[in-house]
Amino acid sequence: MSVKFRDMLTQRFVIFSIVQALVLCLCIFLSVNHFGGDGWQRTKSVALILASPKDTDGWPREIALGMQQACDALGYELYIEDEVAVGSGACHQVIEKLVARGVKRIFLANPGYQEEVEMLAGKYPQVSFFANSVGEVVSEGILNYSVRYYEARYLSGVLAGLRTQTGIVGYAAPFPAPETRRDLNAFALGVQSVRPDARILVRWTGQWISAAGEQEAVYLLRMQGADVMGYFSPTQTIAAAAEEIGMDYIDFHRLRPGNAHCIAAIETDWRMVYTELLRMNRRSEGEHVYWKGLFDDVVCLHLQNGALTPREEALVGRARSALWSGHQIFSGNIIDQSGSQRCMEGEVISNSDVRSHMDWLVKGGESVESR
Repeated sequence: MSVKFRDMLTQRFVIFSIVQALVLCLCIFLSVNHFGGDGWQRTKSVALILASPKDTDGWPREIALGMQQACDALGYELYIEDEVAVGSGACHQVIEKLVARGVKRIFLANPGYQEEVEMLAGKYPQVSFFANSVGEVVSEGILNYSVRYYEARYLSGVLAGLRTQTGIVGYAAPFPAPETRRDLNAFALGVQSVRPDARILVRWTGQWISAAGEQEAVYLLRMQGADVMGYFSPTQTIAAAAEEIGMDYIDFHRLRPGNAHCIAAIETDWRMVYTELLRMNRRSEGEHVYWKGLFDDVVCLHLQNGALTPREEALVGRARSALWSGHQIFSGNIIDQSGSQRCMEGEVISNSDVRSHMDWLVKGGESVESR
């Protein structure tokens, strides 16, 4: 072998060794800085953080089940952290633990977590955070997601307006917020579209979850003459209380065929929601808000078979067809409780105002206080 050829082989070996060393260093750097310690082996992992026990009847169970189904279909390992109290600092600790495990997608099921997570989103840019609220986008590092419940809520209002015999319709919700006002307003407009003279009694419980407050709300509404009601609550407490006292109601989570007074239910396909969010590459797509509803088959009003009259079914179906044909819920002549004009005939309230700036309530609603 010539000296020249031997030098050439030596040179190539040195170059190969240098390249190999650089590649190894790059891999180590990425595993430590991008994936987090030994978490690089778990890039296909997802976490869901809940304030309530994951088997709580209502939102917690439906959300946990939908997330599990989505993860199973897409091959993700799922960690569920439940009973994480809002505002206690526990969410911060749980997220630190999840990041150390290498979890890259963290979903928050309670709007109250957002302030706690905003700082962490900047601290861990390699992690995608998803907050269950679309009142407003918290930061660049968080994607806000929710469902356009108000579309199905409008249809439930139509049904409630048709069903009431007393002309008094009840509604219970935690407290005034963009999301709860938006849903209540849509419900009220639905009621008024078929029963303009109806009174809509609203009871605010003061907390996202309060079994005692929610039971009291049902009893107060019934005492004031309401014979049918809708509600906004993460749990089934209100539905159970309405069933117990024999008041017709529209469920907010899942149709209960065995419940005699459940005339319909607003149902969410959480499997679809989480499947779409897990498939989303929000960095490349630049998305900050996910907000889908009736027209995306994410939410629907499921009517109780045999519980409605032919007229009720026909008019709810007509209202649904009108929405599909382009009727805008927040359009036309809308006046708020203070008498201010919020929308003129021929106008439509913008999507951004519906989503983030609904700080008013439609005329016709009356707050019910404890006696």
